[in-house]
Amino acid sequence: MARALELARKGFGKTGSNPVVGCVIVKDGVIIGEGYHMKFGGAHAEVNALKKAGARARGADVYVTLDPCCHTGKTPPCTDALVRAGVARVISATDDPRDAVHAAQKILRRAGILFQRGPCEQEARESMQFYRKAASGASRGLPYVFLKVATTLDGKVATSSGYSRGITSDDALRYVHTLRSQVDALITGGGTIAMDNPHMGVRYGRGSDPLRVLLDSDLDIPLDGAFFRDSNVLVFTTKKAPKRSIEALKKRDIEVCILPLLSDVRAILSELARRGVVTVLVEAGPRVMTSFIQSGCVDTYFQILAPKLLGGVNSPTSYEGEDTVDYRGVKELLYPRIIPLGKDFLFSGYLQWY
Repeated sequence: MARALELARKGFGKTGSNPVVGCVIVKDGVIIGEGYHMKFGGAHAEVNALKKAGARARGADVYVTLDPCCHTGKTPPCTDALVRAGVARVISATDDPRDAVHAAQKILRRAGILFQRGPCEQEARESMQFYRKAASGASRGLPYVFLKVATTLDGKVATSSGYSRGITSDDALRYVHTLRSQVDALITGGGTIAMDNPHMGVRYGRGSDPLRVLLDSDLDIPLDGAFFRDSNVLVFTTKKAPKRSIEALKKRDIEVCILPLLSDVRAILSELARRGVVTVLVEAGPRVMTSFIQSGCVDTYFQILAPKLLGGVNSPTSYEGEDTVDYRGVKELLYPRIIPLGKDFLFSGYLQWY
């Protein structure tokens, strides 16, 4: 199952609204077939693994990270393929929230196939949190939101002048670019654009650039920087934005969406969902990050810690939430973990769990 999970992760950023799933087929203690869901609309993990196993799949054990599908969508049911192949046993890591009556396991058992569930359940659920969120109907169909911040050990995200480049190492940068390649959209604020002139694309590693989303109430920023290098941009602004700025963007085929308030995070995410965005990564300054966290819409939180002490009373920190008199109002991460990234460390956890 650990190998199946490893395969599943290869599908990150490629499966659209479908879950990432891995499958390993074993016979007489030997792996005879492997597969994963490679792209949206393509064959599922079980089918890819069965193709590699061929006729040897008869009487084999199938390890899959999610209950096999039993409905016809863009592809036929995986339960049908497993029954035709004559496998002896299916071991699933976790249930499919879209199959509330467990129809898949009933179909397999009626065909004489043993069905078991359980190994690596938490890891499997972690790998498909965005799918479980959508399937559960949580947050009214809003995209799954990752939030990433890079700080020094004393929690600073920039100098007192607002300069933030160079906090973390190249290893951390490569990790962030991998994250970008796995989401549909990346959100930042006007302050970040004005201060850092960021590229906000995928330059280190494989993958295409996500949709770059800018939140800026008055568009009082340069519109000729790296962020606006092409039309793969969506700008959210308000009526305070000058018409000349809006027209300049539209002439470059950049869509501009005007909202009453940019502090309404749910309205922004709803607009993105309407455009088919399933996953979002927020990389922005303290104001935007704080509004997202306080909205209750952030699902996964990443903080890259650099072993540096910046200091400075006026140096901004990442989260500017309201003062609390005790710890009852704090936001606590679920399933926290920390891993090294070169000289830095990645701290991650969940603010929502599905």
